[in-house]
Amino acid sequence: MDQSKATDYQLPSKHIPAPILRQLQVNTIDGDPDSGISIPENHYLPTRSISIFGGQLIGQAILVAHATVSEELSIHSFHGSFIDRTDPASPIVYRVNRLRTGNTVASRIVHAFQHNKLVFMATMSFHRIEKHPSIKHTRSIPVDFPKIDLMKPVKRSDYYKMITTDGLKHNDEILLAAMEAKHLISKPNTISSDVLKLESFLRDAPTLPIAGIGKASDIIQKSVHWERLANLAASSSMDTKVIWQYLRINGVLPKPPKYGAAAFGMASDAFSSQLPAVLLPHTDLDWITSLDHVMYFHRPFDPTKWLAVENTVSVADGGRSVIEMRYWNEDGELAATVLQEGMFRRKPRSKL
Repeated sequence: MDQSKATDYQLPSKHIPAPILRQLQVNTIDGDPDSGISIPENHYLPTRSISIFGGQLIGQAILVAHATVSEELSIHSFHGSFIDRTDPASPIVYRVNRLRTGNTVASRIVHAFQHNKLVFMATMSFHRIEKHPSIKHTRSIPVDFPKIDLMKPVKRSDYYKMITTDGLKHNDEILLAAMEAKHLISKPNTISSDVLKLESFLRDAPTLPIAGIGKASDIIQKSVHWERLANLAASSSMDTKVIWQYLRINGVLPKPPKYGAAAFGMASDAFSSQLPAVLLPHTDLDWITSLDHVMYFHRPFDPTKWLAVENTVSVADGGRSVIEMRYWNEDGELAATVLQEGMFRRKPRSKL
C-alpha cells in the first residue's frame, strides 16, 4: 500500500466491534463442537505470501479449542507449528482432540486441514486462575522502556521496506483495521560504549571535582541515573538491538476471554517473522517464513488496551532464528511471552 493511503487511513472507533473478529470467525461443521471451518472470503493474504496469514490460523485454532473447555478455564500456553502452505481460496477445517479435561486444567490439540492435508497443528493448555497463588513474581518492565509519545506509528510493510527494496505494494488494510502499533528501534551498542567509557573515566579519577556535583565518586555512589545507566551497560541485552513497541487491538471484543486470547494470538504474529532481519545484518535476503509459534499467557489482560512490547533476537544461525517478544500491561506486569522460530533464505546466486 502506498504512503498516501496509509496516511489517510482512519482507525476504527473504539466503540464498534473489533474488525479482527471477521478474520477470527469460524463455524462448526454439522453442529460438531470439536470442529471448525474458516470462511475463505475472510482469509488474509499478506504481501509476498502465497499462504493465509499464519496469525489467522493461530487465532482461529484458539477459538476452536477454547469452545471445548469450561468458561472458567483460560488458555495459558500455546505451541503451534506451521506444517505446509495454505490455499487462500479454500476453507481450513479444524479438528479438536480433547487430550485431558480436569476440574482445574485441560489440554487440547488442534489439527488444521486443507484439501485433506495437515497444514497446521497446535497444542494448548488451559488452567483455572488461582486467586491466591502460593508463589507470585513478575519480570518488571525495563526502567528505560520508552514512553509511547516517543514512538512512531508502524505497520507490517514498514519492516519489509527495511529488509527489501523490491517495490511491491502492500495490502496492510486488514491489519491496520485490526490493530494499532507504534515502535522505536534502539541503538544500544552506542549507549553501552559511551556508558562504559564514562564509568572507566570516573573510577580512574574518583576525587576529580565536578562543578555543581561534587567528586566523581559521588556520581557513582549516589546517582540513581548513573546506577540505571551502569546496569544498562552491563546488561546482556546490549549485545543486540531491540525493537520496542506498543500494540493494541482496535474496537470492542466480546466479553468471553477466548476472544481476547484469539485476537492477541493473531496480532502476535503480525511482525514477528520480519523482525530478526530488521534487527540483524544480512545480505541478499529473499524468503522469510514462520516455523513455530509459542505463547505463554501469564495473567488475564485486555488486548484492546496498550501493551508494551520488547522484541529481541535470541539466536540466528543455520537459516533459522528465534525472536522473543515480551508484553507488559498498563500496570507494568508481564502479561504474555511469545517466541517464534523463523526460516530465512538468501537469493540464489547467479551462475557465471
